[in-house]
This record gives sequence, structure tokens and C-alpha cells, in this order.
Amino acid sequence: MNFSGKNSGRARYSPVANMTPLVDVVLQLVIFFMVTAQFAVLPGLKLLLPETVSGSLVQTAERLEIDITSDNDVFFEGQPTTIERIGDLLDQTGADGREVVVLISADQEANYSSVFRVIEALRLKNFNRVVMGATLPVQPDPGLGTDAL
Repeated sequence: MNFSGKNSGRARYSPVANMTPLVDVVLQLVIFFMVTAQFAVLPGLKLLLPETVSGSLVQTAERLEIDITSDNDVFFEGQPTTIERIGDLLDQTGADGREVVVLISADQEANYSSVFRVIEALRLKNFNRVVMGATLPVQPDPGLGTDAL
């Protein structure tokens, strides 16, 4: 008995793309990148900078950064240091005090004496271009009024 019909000798197969393995692999890649992205976050300093209305960003190629935390810990270019070592670190950079801008970002809770001592260490090394870091206050979006709620 032959039940195959007209094409008794050849069976025709249409190609089928099984998407299940592809979706599984893509989902695993997404999960992998989400998990590893959490480890790629660089540790940074949490500074609560004072707000200013007329703030401007320092746009220069030659800039050194000094951060002072609320615990009066001092960081020079992201590396922990002391106020007494700032002069030596400035000498090691080989930077010219007349051309390089020094950005001091001090937390609102930092002691005034720590900030003053850092500025004094900069002046002793002839770094006169000193800028204090601040943040701009958050402005409400004028497009969002009480009508939008």
C-alpha cells in the first residue's frame, strides 16, 4: 500500500528556523552584561557641592582636580593624600601654575580651614588659577505646569 500520493519518491521539506535557541542565547547575553555592568562602576567620591546660579564649567585641557570630602579627606586627581603632600604632588606633575587650572571641589560639610589650607598650598607653589567647584540648582521644567499633572 502506497499512501504517499503523487510524489512517491521524493519528500519536500520546507526550511524551518527554530528561534528558541537564539532567544535563549540573547537572553543569557543580556543577563551577563547586566550583571557585569554592576562591577564596572568605578568608585567615586560622594561630594555634596554648594549650589550657584551663575556657575560655569572649566573648559581646559590642562586641569588638576583636588577634592575635599565632608570628613576632610583630601584627594589629588582621585588619589587619597594629605594637605601637606599637595605641594610635592604638584611638583611631580611638572605643571606650570600660570597655565594650569586647579579645580577644588569641597563638600558643603568640609571645614573651611581644610579648604583654606589647600588654597594656601597652591599659592605657595605659584598656582594662581584656582576654581571652586559647585553645582547648578535644579530648575523645574517650564513645560511642566500644574496642568500636566
